[in-house]
Amino acid sequence: MSVCDCAIVMLAHCGAEFTRHNFAQLLGGADLPRELFLVDNGSTDETAALFADSIPRFAAAGVKVTTWRNAENKGCSLARNEAWAKVTAPYTVLIDSDACVRTRDWLSRFLAHFAARPQLGILGPKLVYPYLPHKIQCAGVGISRLGRVSFRGRGADREDPRYAEYWPTWSLISACWMMRTDLRESVGYLDELFHPVQYEDLDLCLRARLAGYEVAYTPDIEMYHFEGITTASFGQDEYKTNIARNSLKFRGKWHHVFPRFPDDLPAEEYRWLRRAELGLRPELDLAYA
Repeated sequence: MSVCDCAIVMLAHCGAEFTRHNFAQLLGGADLPRELFLVDNGSTDETAALFADSIPRFAAAGVKVTTWRNAENKGCSLARNEAWAKVTAPYTVLIDSDACVRTRDWLSRFLAHFAARPQLGILGPKLVYPYLPHKIQCAGVGISRLGRVSFRGRGADREDPRYAEYWPTWSLISACWMMRTDLRESVGYLDELFHPVQYEDLDLCLRARLAGYEVAYTPDIEMYHFEGITTASFGQDEYKTNIARNSLKFRGKWHHVFPRFPDDLPAEEYRWLRRAELGLRPELDLAYA
């Protein structure tokens, strides 16, 4: 197992069952980060005990672990920013606690892309559902001229050739991505305008693009993502309210940029597809690629 010169920042707010999968896949992969920041963002379940049990395993593998517990859920932007500010490695991975490694050497592959592309600022993987046949959940993000956000490739076969190429884009979701740590100096941190969650990641990507960085999707790194577990911890009513409220903030902030975007994004990319619509089997499958 190699230790890569990067950091991982992961928040957990309840959902210990999914965090357990996350840790198992990290520890079973070929790569680990030099730094790992684990933030218990006000959890009320067994997350604290899970952290305490897992930290020695990461430390034994050569990872410098920094962890703390917030007395309350500070929201995504603020809690991630507090961890990102402490990173000393040149690259930072943001990952949700409900995302899991599928490509064993994922960190090495991320770093190879950054080494080959000096202007690359943020890179996202292919996100797939953790149930067979592992259809695509998100292969980069599209934004329409009206500011509507779509998940490219949603529901397509994992090996669909349309999503098998490196793809520069304007935006990604931060369920998992690697970014240059020094974006915090050149572009700024996640905008806490979008408290507690939703659209803060899209906003950072747009700022990076306008600052001259490349933002891109790559198909050669795959991650499982349960989808919605992290944000659902706020409760369904609050979750829907957050989306509506922060969508308005996002459109208000970036309406002058939207005319650059296409107006013919596929309708299915806007939809939240249910498991039955996707034809996914009920059994969980987190095998490595």
